[in-house]
Amino acid sequence: MKRIPLAALLLTCVLAQAAQEKTVKSTIKNVTVFTQGAQVFRTTAVQLQPGMTCLVFEGVSPFINASTIQAGGKGKFIVLDVKHHIRYPEPPAETAEILPKEIVKETRQLEDSLIILGFDKDELTEKEKALLLEKNMIEKNKLALGEGKSDSLAVLKQAMEFFRSKLSDINAQLSRLRREGQRLQARIDRMALRLRDLKTFRNDRSPVKKYEPVHEVWVNVSTEEPVTGLVEVSYLVSHAGWTPSYDLRSNSTSAPIQLTYKANVYQQTGEDWEAIDLKLSTGNPNRSASKPELPVWYINYYFPQRAATTDSKGLPSAINETITLEREDLSKKMSELSAAQTTANYTQIIETLTQVEFDVKIPCTIPSDGTTHTVPVKSEALPATYTHYLVPKLEQEAFLLARVTGWEALSLLPGAASVFFDGTYVGQTMLNPVLLDDTMDLSLGRDRGITVSRTKLPATEKNKLLGNEITKTFTYELKMKNNKGSKVNLVIQDQIPVAQNKEIKVALTDGGKAEYESTTGLLRWDTTLNSRENKSLSFSYAVTYTKGMQLSMH
Repeated sequence: MKRIPLAALLLTCVLAQAAQEKTVKSTIKNVTVFTQGAQVFRTTAVQLQPGMTCLVFEGVSPFINASTIQAGGKGKFIVLDVKHHIRYPEPPAETAEILPKEIVKETRQLEDSLIILGFDKDELTEKEKALLLEKNMIEKNKLALGEGKSDSLAVLKQAMEFFRSKLSDINAQLSRLRREGQRLQARIDRMALRLRDLKTFRNDRSPVKKYEPVHEVWVNVSTEEPVTGLVEVSYLVSHAGWTPSYDLRSNSTSAPIQLTYKANVYQQTGEDWEAIDLKLSTGNPNRSASKPELPVWYINYYFPQRAATTDSKGLPSAINETITLEREDLSKKMSELSAAQTTANYTQIIETLTQVEFDVKIPCTIPSDGTTHTVPVKSEALPATYTHYLVPKLEQEAFLLARVTGWEALSLLPGAASVFFDGTYVGQTMLNPVLLDDTMDLSLGRDRGITVSRTKLPATEKNKLLGNEITKTFTYELKMKNNKGSKVNLVIQDQIPVAQNKEIKVALTDGGKAEYESTTGLLRWDTTLNSRENKSLSFSYAVTYTKGMQLSMH
């Protein structure tokens, strides 16, 4: 570490003390938002006097990265130093509340009354507990339950009259206490509500102020003459970023796909971005900028460790001497090897996408509320070819597919895309340029303008004269109709079974000019269908299997 001379430190301290401190009011002019983080640019116009001046930029984000602060500007002055500073303001001295005397008096009276009423309510509660205890003891008395023994009927009669009279008196007292408790609770509620209103009024008149740390940027400048200039500071902040999303729209099968690139910008930096020039970057300043280095990749022989046999006492067996020699030889070879490597030696950072920036041409306002604000980036028309896919075995309707090209030059990032066709929302898909080929396939949903039917014709059966095998031939007929007013391209898919048992043989006898994939059994036809046109296709296959066995096709 380089040592700074003591004289230079003293000179810096003297200059700092001699600098005039000037608090400036700056505005955020433009912001570059990265996928994680943002770079904020603040500017202010200043009038400087000869000498050194410390310009204090207040109100900067508490999530500032102090090591990224830069300062510059326009004018005949020199920027000497820039740094981040945290100021802890002192709370003001406590002052008496400026409230009307009547409100202060009523507030104190209500607080005192609520305390007294609280004691009264506790007293009622204790009386109620005592009466309930007495009532419980009477109800559990053996004579009251009819379990006790009495020498005469007169004594039992007197006891029952006593219980009845006593229980009636207790119930009356309990009822009285509960009515009194309800009235008391109503008074407490009214007083508490009034006290709350008075306290709300007091808080509105003298709101509680928060005294949080204030983050500042100090810029020391020097000039030899009075000058008017422009000072700019920039810094990186966290708690901000953007994610891409897309709209893919098509109005007809003859129109291109309209791709709208949108940015979902969010920020909770503590600074409101009002009417700023916004720039979006696909870069991430938090990633390392160091060039990756590949370490030496060593290769050598692998020596497996052998398990030594032991006798009943757990000691090496008779081959102990041979094993010892092998271990010595192995140790000698291992000593010649280099130290073991860790996965850190083979880790490499790979940047798959280059950094691209998008300038938003209109001023944007993004408050520091943490919510997502959608900003359109650009819109492009992409060439597309449309094909209707038919799978008659599963569906009797066609599925429209758009094959889009020309997206590679748009610098897309992975993100969700909403698909619209003919003004109708179709669904959502994911765009990932790392995984996409040159052609991007988009499913635009069902198209009921094209129908298809699949009919199984009667199967034919043939027995071999010699042997124990039987052959069945299956035939299917496909009929398509185009009810639309324009010509369409069709891709039709069907299949024949694939045998899992070598004793079962499947052969395509008539593919109907379809492309056939023997390993999967898939059949594919590429054709066109004019407006209002009908077309039929058919295919056949034969299955040869052992007579008397039952086929399972799934």
